[in-house]
This record gives sequence, C-alpha cells and structure tokens, in this order.
Amino acid sequence: MPDTSIDTPAPTLAPGATTSPNSAEGALPAGDALDLALKGLAEAVRDEIGNEPGEAEPAPSREAICPPSKSAVVATPLWFDDPIEAAAFVLLRRVLERDPGLRERALAPGAAVVFEVADAEWVDPVAEAWRVLVRGTDAVPLDGDEDQERPYRPIPRTEPSWGEFRRDGLGRRHRPEDGNGSVRAMVAAGRPVYGFSPSPARSLPSDLLRIAVDTVVVGPLDPAALAEAAKLLTDTAPTTAAVPADLAPLVGASDLWLARRPGQDGDDYLVRLAELASQRLIARPVTLRDLHGMDEAVRWGEDVARDLADYARGALPWRDVDRGAVLVGPTGTGKTTFARALAAHCGVPLVTGSLSAWQGAKEGHLGSLLGAMRETFEAARKAAPCILLVDEIDGFGDRASFRHRDRDYAIQVVNALLEELDGANGREGVVVLGCCNDASRLDPAILRPGRLERQIRVPLPDRAALAAILRHHLGGDLPGADLSRLALLGLGSTGAEAERWVRGMRRRARNARREPMLADLEAELRGGRPRPPEEFLRRTAVHEAGHAVAAALGRPGALVSATVLASGDRAGRVLWAQRDGADPSFTRAALATLLREVLAGRAAEEELLGEASAGSGGGADSDLATATRLATAAVTALGLDRGGGALVWRGLPEAADVPGLLAARPDVACRVGEMLDTAYAEARTLVRRHREAVERLAELLVAHEAVGGAEIASLVAAHVCGTAAVPAILSGSEAGLLEAP
Repeated sequence: MPDTSIDTPAPTLAPGATTSPNSAEGALPAGDALDLALKGLAEAVRDEIGNEPGEAEPAPSREAICPPSKSAVVATPLWFDDPIEAAAFVLLRRVLERDPGLRERALAPGAAVVFEVADAEWVDPVAEAWRVLVRGTDAVPLDGDEDQERPYRPIPRTEPSWGEFRRDGLGRRHRPEDGNGSVRAMVAAGRPVYGFSPSPARSLPSDLLRIAVDTVVVGPLDPAALAEAAKLLTDTAPTTAAVPADLAPLVGASDLWLARRPGQDGDDYLVRLAELASQRLIARPVTLRDLHGMDEAVRWGEDVARDLADYARGALPWRDVDRGAVLVGPTGTGKTTFARALAAHCGVPLVTGSLSAWQGAKEGHLGSLLGAMRETFEAARKAAPCILLVDEIDGFGDRASFRHRDRDYAIQVVNALLEELDGANGREGVVVLGCCNDASRLDPAILRPGRLERQIRVPLPDRAALAAILRHHLGGDLPGADLSRLALLGLGSTGAEAERWVRGMRRRARNARREPMLADLEAELRGGRPRPPEEFLRRTAVHEAGHAVAAALGRPGALVSATVLASGDRAGRVLWAQRDGADPSFTRAALATLLREVLAGRAAEEELLGEASAGSGGGADSDLATATRLATAAVTALGLDRGGGALVWRGLPEAADVPGLLAARPDVACRVGEMLDTAYAEARTLVRRHREAVERLAELLVAHEAVGGAEIASLVAAHVCGTAAVPAILSGSEAGLLEAP
C-alpha cells in the first residue's frame, strides 16, 4: 500500500500574531490578543489603501521588486503552444544577447522600457515572452490601464512587482494623454514599467516615453529566427527547409498560426511558412525601393522615413522633421504611387484628399467644402504620424491671378488650406505631400517654409528606369527577357503607360490560351498600329533626324533619343535630358539655338526631300506653334528682341492667347515673323552643312525605329570629324527626359 501523507494547514492568524508553545490551544491573554489583532488589522488596511497622509512608504528592496536571477537570460522552455510567442521569444532573446545590460536596466526600481512591435497581433506575445525571459515568473503584472484612484497613490507591497501597458492602438483610451497617472504611481513606488505597442508615440502614455531608459524595436523576422521558432514549436530542428531571406520579413502573425499542423516537424512548418509568405510577396504594397526614375523623390522619402521613425520613438522633435513637399511632373509619372509607397515604407497610414473631392462633399457650397477639408486634416492629425496626400494641389490656384467673379470664394479656399497647413490647430506628426502637373499655378504661400517647403520634380522615366518599371510590373512573367530595346522604343512614355502595356500583354496571352511572350508586350507598346508606308516612314525619319542632329550640335550631351514610332497624334519625336543643377541663362544665343532645333525637322524635309510637308504644323504642340510661342515670349516678356521698345514688358502669354495677341498687335507679329524667318534660314544652312549625318541617322531610324542619344552624338561627331563610323544602336542608358518639339 503506497504511503499517503496529508498536509494539515496551520491555523490562520491575524498578521503579526504568533502561537505560544506553552499553550495547548495557542491562546493569548485577552489584552495581548486584542493588541495583536488591532496591529494586524492596521497593517492589512495599509497594504490595501496605502500609508496615511504624510507617512512615507518604506523604499522597497531590490530583491522585493526584482527577484534575483542566476543568469542574464532565463533558460528556454521546452516548447511553445503559441507560434507568435515562440517567434517573439526568439527575437527578444536576441535583443538580450546583443545587449546583456538591458535586463539589469529593465529590472531597476522605477525603470521604464518601451517595446515597438510589428503590429497589433504582436503586443501580447511579445509581452508574454518578455515576462518569461526577464521576469521569470507566472505572476500577473499591474495593468497600467486600470487607472489609480489618485495620480500618486502609493502601490501596496502586496501588489505585483512590475507594471505593463499593452496597447495595440485600437482601444478608445490608447492615447498619449491616458495612463500617465498610473505611470507616476508605479515608478514612484519603485515598480519597473514596460510598454508594448506597434506605435508607441501614438498609443503609450507620454510620461512613459519621457522616462524610458530603452526603446526596443522587436523584429523583423529573418530565416534564422524562423528556424529557431520552428524548433521551439515542433521540438525538431529544421534540416532541409528554410524561409528565403526575401520572404522572411513578410511573414505575418497570422502566417505563423496558419502554417501550424499537429505532429509536424520543423521542416514542414518552414515550408508552409514560405508558401504563405510568397503570397504576401505577390500582394505586397509598393514601397520606395520599387520606384524607378524618380531618384530625387525617393531620396527625400527615405530621409522622411528615417525622421518619422525617430520621431515616433521620441528621439527626434517634430520641429526637425520635413513638414511636406510638392511633387511636380507630367500625368502618369507615379506621383500618387509615390505617396502610397512612402506611407508603406514609413509604416504609417496614408490619408488622402483633393480639392475636387472636397468640392463634391454634400451640397458643394463653400461651407461644405471647407468642412470636408477640415475633416480630412483632422483625420490625419488623429492618425499621426501619417502621410497626408493632397492631390492636384495646383487646382487651388494662385490668389494673385484670380480675376473671375468667384474670386472671393477661391481666395477663401486657398486661405483655408494655408490655415490647415500651419494654423492654430497644428499638424504635428503629419507630413503633407502635394501633387501637381504645373507648379507655376501654385500660390507662393503654399511653398513657404513650414508648409510644403520643397518642390521635387518627377520626370518621365529614362531608358534604364523604364526597363526597371516594366520588370516590376511583369513580376514573374518573361523571366530573363532583355527589355532594353523595348525601353528605347518606349522612351517618352510614363510608368502608367508601361503598366498598361503589361496588362495588355497578359490579356493577349489569356485570349490565346498560352504564356505571355515578348512579342505581346511589343505589340502593346506599338499600340496595335501597323507599320506605316515606306514613303511616310522615310519622311518622318528625315524630319526627326533634322531635329536630332540640330540638338546634338547645339546642346551636346542633352539629346536622349529619336524615334519614328508613332504615339498619339505624333508620327515621331525627339527627347532631350534636363540637366542637373540650375538652368543656364536664357540668352539671345540660347533662343536662336532652340528655334533652330524646333524648325530643323521642316528644314530637313525641304533640303533632303525637295519640299516640306504639313507635319510641322497643326495643334498647339506642333513645331510651328512651339517656335511661334517662343519667339512671342522673347518679344513681349523676355527682353530678347532687338531695336526700339525691346525692353517693354507686355506680359508672358499663355499658349492659347498667342494667336489673339498676334492678331491684335501687328508690330509684335512682324517681329515674331522676322525671328522665325531668320531661325529657319539658319536651320536650313545647318542641315545642308551636315546633310550626310542627317541622311545616315534617317536610315538608322527607318531600320531600327529608335536610336539613343549617345549613338546619335557619336554619329554626328564622326561625320564632323570626317569619318563614317556606325554607332551601336542599343547600348547605353539616358538621363531624365524632357520632350522636344
């Protein structure tokens, strides 16, 4: 029969009471018993509600608050049931191994440590892993969100030895202004306090961040950490499987659970994790690393991301963070995509608004518009730190240019925007990003320091950037395909057009029930147009060759490409680069060079083909319209005319106003005509002098449809030097683009 033992509990006494060995029943004289009972009651009350006013609480000993440990890191448990806790345990153990002094600092009386986790699902697992690793106990900590009755109420010695704030940012009181009384009470009582949140600056008590001795960023996951977590979960070390390095940071908390199966080993767990993470790779948001051809914007975005991260940790004051910028560039160059990528890169929300959206609010009158604008800015302030996108910001206009009958209305709208940008309500933590096509239409006050103080140009993508954009949108399609030739053919197109080509390619492949081919992509780039008749193609090639040779001679290094691939209503086009740094002074000589370039296409047709076509004329963006607008501006606004009255400023005309101005001012029309006649004569002389180079380039354009700027420059230089070297058509890459007339 097995031995059986019964533990008999000792009699319960009031605190401070003792038993007497000389008394069979443990009885005490009545007076002594009463005194002991009253003493015990007083101590119990003190433990429950704290000391009497004016009575100091004895300072707790280090041993009472921070139980001693023989090791800097508690031994690893044999297994975990919660996959997220296992991963959190691995990540925190690494932190302690890298910084052995962290545990000692975190256990000090009144210490404060803040933990920034990946998202809301990591808050509890990281807190539990920290308790196991550092506290080494199953005790339940003080919940900082259970407010103290008084801000400085001493905490009884019988309560837990440390406090926590676990805030995922979703609770109504997960705000910096809530919980500060609890922080003060706990640290004053000598209890360490720990805060866990995905956004400490937005969610944890502000006093906790002010006194934190350490801010620990937990993560990201990497292949080794996932392998360690798999071993803790399955009790088997992975031997053949691993999550690839590019997929490991994409593993989410839900993936860690979804990959779990009963009885699986570590290899099976990692294989399933990799499959789940690969799905996130396909659907992951665009980040700054995915953007090509907007180097200046990306550099600024990376700086903002670093500053916002430091601001969120309390390491950088808001006054040292860029308040905002305006992205300026043609439609389709990715300005709105940049805003989404910036928010994703920073890991903060994106709040969007625009004048048209605010005008569409409710009845659309002024009060509704201004109210909708304020609501957007208020939503951004509540979500801070965040990015606020104000799209089409040039739609607000410049107050100095308002002349219409709704001038007062428009001025109030601009004033309201300025007030939101830096008014009494402030916008700490909100980086405002404006997007526009024409910065000249912006009110200068919007661009003042403290508002949207930077202008960042977003150009058309160059050849290398266009190839990279195509590769990004292609994803896993056309692996290993050389996209350089198509990028050259597509120069002058936007990233949005490149995305459309890829969609069209996939549609063609689906309709044919096969995998996509490079020919599908090229067909989309060409727009489904058949090759034009040879006579038309030859004339177009001669025309564009005239432009290109004139540009190569007049502005060396600026030429990007020439193409006879039709786009829109253009049969061909020439592109040049906008050089870095300040624009050179625009002198009479610079004007003459530009006019020759614009008119050299028509001159080449007349010199090589015997007569010019109507291709130089047409709409407002035609060669003749461009040359006329340049010459008119030189006469009326730029002071580049000669003779009497050349210094009179008559205003810089808009393109649509030029025909009316010339009709109303015959004297101006006469001077413009003289300037164009002179420039055209010079362009014909240039083409005659370099006829061989123009003819050779036209032949290359007919054969290859597009020729790069470096190759054109090489060809022209060879003919100038008396040689006839044939350039390599598909080598090199080009700078950022502007479209030539």
